[in-house]
Amino acid sequence: MKPRRVTKGEIVIGRPLSTSIYDDQGQLLLKRGHVIAVNDVPKSIDAIVFEHEPHEIPGWADEYEKAEAMLDQQDSPFELLALLQFRQMSLFKNIATEKDFKSKAMVLAALVEEICKNDEDLALGTIMLDNQGSYSVKHHIHTAIVCNIIAKKLGWSLRERTSLTLAALTMNIGMIELQDVLHNQSDPLTNSQKTELHRHPIVGAEMIRNFGITDELWCTTVAQHHEMVDGSGYPKNLKEGDIIPAARLLSLSDIYCARVSGRDYRPALAPSLAMKEIFLNSKIDTDLGMLFIKHMGIFPPGTFVRLKSNEIAIVTQRGSKVNYPIVHAVIRRTGEVAFVPPRRDTSVAEYAITALIPSENVNITVNRYQLWGYGVFKRSKTLKRKDERVFVSVPAKLLDMQTITTMDAVIINVNESGCMLKMTPEAAGYLTIGTTLHVTFKILTYIVENAAAEVKNIQPKYDTLLIGTMFTEISETDKDNIRTYLKTLDQPAEAQQPLPNPLEQMI
Repeated sequence: MKPRRVTKGEIVIGRPLSTSIYDDQGQLLLKRGHVIAVNDVPKSIDAIVFEHEPHEIPGWADEYEKAEAMLDQQDSPFELLALLQFRQMSLFKNIATEKDFKSKAMVLAALVEEICKNDEDLALGTIMLDNQGSYSVKHHIHTAIVCNIIAKKLGWSLRERTSLTLAALTMNIGMIELQDVLHNQSDPLTNSQKTELHRHPIVGAEMIRNFGITDELWCTTVAQHHEMVDGSGYPKNLKEGDIIPAARLLSLSDIYCARVSGRDYRPALAPSLAMKEIFLNSKIDTDLGMLFIKHMGIFPPGTFVRLKSNEIAIVTQRGSKVNYPIVHAVIRRTGEVAFVPPRRDTSVAEYAITALIPSENVNITVNRYQLWGYGVFKRSKTLKRKDERVFVSVPAKLLDMQTITTMDAVIINVNESGCMLKMTPEAAGYLTIGTTLHVTFKILTYIVENAAAEVKNIQPKYDTLLIGTMFTEISETDKDNIRTYLKTLDQPAEAQQPLPNPLEQMI
């Protein structure tokens, strides 16, 4: 392995290292996956990395950049989804004679990454709303979307996410024709079907290798994606530590997407019931299952629900908590269709969710472009944020309970879901993404005291840091007072300028 000095682009505050770094004596400084904090920067500047570690593949970055360059960045996520489905179908249809499998598969992975980067909630919504076309094509895409989003939440690098996404897009390549047959088949499997089903992970991995693929993470994930931690999976009955994390996540995503999609002979399972099944399933990695539920939510986008207001709504965005999503009411309390569905926050008592509604019981056609703000319904970047925030300048005191450290900051924008803090690098100390801060600040005559907020983004800005946070524990009284405060400001939220681009994706 060839040593080299770390580059500036590899040390980014708030992001995990893609490779381990060492000092000049070869002593480990920071391990791969460590999230860079402000105080890590000085010792990282002259550090050494060793190229071509086991998880790396020479030439991978060039291949991915070529695939990414083929995408039209101006396309909406819906257009990218349509292109993804077409290319996936074409690849499967011509798999026996395919001469350029590697580059075509890489374009598929780049499409998934771009779709999820643009709008995670929209991408998840397609799993519940996309009922047309070949099941074998849709299921691979839906599973890849879930894998990509969860892996990103877990801090996986682009390289690792791409290998996982490629595995999801090709996991059943060893039984493409059989998958569509089984989707429509209500009779018990024949002996030959059982044999093909049991062997398809190994057959698929061998096919991928025969296409010249040397990415072991991709191949091994396909080979292991039906193994279970209790040893009851197939084809090798592997247990716990013998199953790589990527295969565990792919297995979990595969199960979830299959349950909520339904089949011709049985209705789709409600997402909340699918989550319950995952939580209670002893065959699944329990810790991963909990993280899966946390990041997907009990009511993922695309789910139909009834509100306390007696409206029927569709979930369009995950909320700050798993049981409080943002929805749009598509059927009014009078039973009439809402041609311009109003936005509802289900954390507000008046719009609390009272029941799940099976999609087959909602006899309307939803306009996905309208619900997620694309096409002629395209919103400005400010309005497309999950919650519009108003720019302010409010002094705040922060407390990090893990280190028992207090810090000073200025809140520069805020709403009931979160705030952005402006801090000096010295004050920020060892803050990393995922840190929980207890924020105290005064608005008007009211003091919001010790509201728990999770750090979601850290971005250098000149000689300061912008810390994006989302409230995880805040009282309804505090929320009401924040709303009251925002109403007193002269400038409406719609007139505010959007946040700097690097923070556009902040939840």
